[in-house]
Amino acid sequence: MQHVQQMIEEHGGFEAVRQNYLRIENEPFMRLVIEVIGGPYPDGAFEVSVAHYGEQNGDAMRDPEITFLVGHSVTGWEWSPLNFLNDYVGVYQVACEADANGLQRVKDARLMRELQEFATQWDLNLVHQGFMDAFRRKYGRTSQGAANGATPALS
Repeated sequence: MQHVQQMIEEHGGFEAVRQNYLRIENEPFMRLVIEVIGGPYPDGAFEVSVAHYGEQNGDAMRDPEITFLVGHSVTGWEWSPLNFLNDYVGVYQVACEADANGLQRVKDARLMRELQEFATQWDLNLVHQGFMDAFRRKYGRTSQGAANGATPALS
């Protein structure tokens, strides 16, 4: 999820996104929402939700949402998929769990590989569909994204 990581960094990092999640509208596509939903863990990792949202009967519907454990590695940040959710078809799958210390316990290694492949393609699609440009139009290119129209986190 290198492009999602880039948006987070341009917005000021994980703590900035925790305070002001990213909501990116890009017609005709479903809005993209990036939220820090957990961490920092003792090892500095964060739990991040990346989701497209639509609406059905007035309810927000994720199509899909993948939550990731994002931690440091020797090559930078490593995005490990934890679970997958699609509200439209009623699918919830758990590939991996993170404990209170941010340590991973793999539940389904095959699903984890499949979600990693899906996430790689999704990340590329976000660029091709114009979400990086839409992000920069809304938030700007600087780490001062919060000053450029950020969406406050709900408490």
